[in-house]
Amino acid sequence: MAGYKHGEVRTLVEMQYIQYLQSILCKPMWWIDITNQHIVEQWKADSLDRNISPSTFNLALEQLEVFVKQLVCSGSDGFGTIVPGPVELTYILDNGIPDNVYTRLMTNVSDIEHGSNHNTGQMVHNLIDASMYSVVYGQTMIVPLSIRLKYTTMVPCDILLSTRLVSNVPIIEGEPKFISCKFQWLPSEFRVEQDGSVTINSYINNLNPIWHRDMYKCIAKIFKCFVPMFESLFRTIHPLFKYIDIRNGTNGYELPSQSDRGGMQPNTRVTRPVYVPTLPEHFEPNYKSAKPVSLRGRNLQVIVKLTNIQLTPSKPKYDEGNWHNEGPINESIVATGLYYYDVENITTPKLDFRVAVDRFKYQKASDMYWKDVYDIDQESPYNQYIGSLELPNGRCVVYPNRYQHKEQSFELADPTQPGHCKILTFFVVNPSCRIVSTAHVAPQQPQWYNSSLDKTPIPPELWNDATQYIQGVQSPAEAKHYRDELTSDRTQITAAYNKDIYEQKYNLGLW
Repeated sequence: MAGYKHGEVRTLVEMQYIQYLQSILCKPMWWIDITNQHIVEQWKADSLDRNISPSTFNLALEQLEVFVKQLVCSGSDGFGTIVPGPVELTYILDNGIPDNVYTRLMTNVSDIEHGSNHNTGQMVHNLIDASMYSVVYGQTMIVPLSIRLKYTTMVPCDILLSTRLVSNVPIIEGEPKFISCKFQWLPSEFRVEQDGSVTINSYINNLNPIWHRDMYKCIAKIFKCFVPMFESLFRTIHPLFKYIDIRNGTNGYELPSQSDRGGMQPNTRVTRPVYVPTLPEHFEPNYKSAKPVSLRGRNLQVIVKLTNIQLTPSKPKYDEGNWHNEGPINESIVATGLYYYDVENITTPKLDFRVAVDRFKYQKASDMYWKDVYDIDQESPYNQYIGSLELPNGRCVVYPNRYQHKEQSFELADPTQPGHCKILTFFVVNPSCRIVSTAHVAPQQPQWYNSSLDKTPIPPELWNDATQYIQGVQSPAEAKHYRDELTSDRTQITAAYNKDIYEQKYNLGLW
């Protein structure tokens, strides 16, 4: 999983502090309110009602002031404000998409909906489905460089005559159980220009560049708004930059010294009181040492997904999702960006996050120690829940793929009326990696070639028959079959991650 790393387990004291910090980071306009002494006094009074000590409140206030100085910044072209989210390494942008871009997006989405099987009665409908017409290792065809860059403006006729190579399974380091040997989503080539604008240099899989030219322009303008958010994430993604880090003591436990034993035999068991770590008096930030990250002048590989979730009085509830990361190792997805651009008549959607954690360095301790210091017991899994994130209408958010996440359930706010949630998703491939993209693979949708056949003597009534003979295309039935296999493949990989990493038990009695 690109960007995946184990984290150090947080102490109970840290988790309680982070939960309080999250309660402020969830407040609207907190970065402005923190400069209002009257509002800060209200926060302080509320903290006392929650049994938060004055020293803890002052520590949180110090940290928030650092966030305002070093992490809060303006959105692209001054639209909105990018702020740290309540979950560590998440960044939020509200009202950051210009109105004219939003209006064009809604118009283009409506056109796509009318041209698809949108009204099938399904609750979830992927208007741009990354799992359709994906790379199938050993079958997907790679095209010559000379015609690769034509795909954003046309579907070239010379593709019919090209000599192409069959893609093979890539050689990738990592556990085989976390790698797909069968499938890969197809990213597009996004160019971030020096002025911050974005150019899409290869087709978006399952979004025809001829039929939906203006949608391409909208997606490029929206991704431009995400660029500074991803820059903030990549700048602080190093484990050094934590919301809080307790360093006093030795992780809350000290091995017995010789003086503790007195004249006892070496094998005599010594019982010592549990040392519970405390919060530092002041927040010591590491953000100043973080090198600025600029994606300007960079080529990024981005997978695009467009999803509608439709609720009705007969189907009023969306069930919660399953814990997962995005993609197998061979897709190298490092971060995700979500734009909840149209949310109507539903309770606020939320994402839950959890992180895998390492074994402890100091293992010789009593059950009381593990419970008092870390709030874990014999059956606790190797993960920690690190919070949730609300996704109201108009919100953009980015987060790293080192976390697992799942969607909380939501339902109709007014159960007598329909409601919906419409989401534009960007999956960003690790910029230091390059994988097979739509710059390398000709469109595999046979219907896309009809617009090219009008330049040939083939009569229109034979176009559908003719496209079936183009090397490398998949029929709709084949594409759906491969999508089902891909979904099953990813489910197995997620199950392997959960079994081997996230949901193993500590089993403290064996230590």
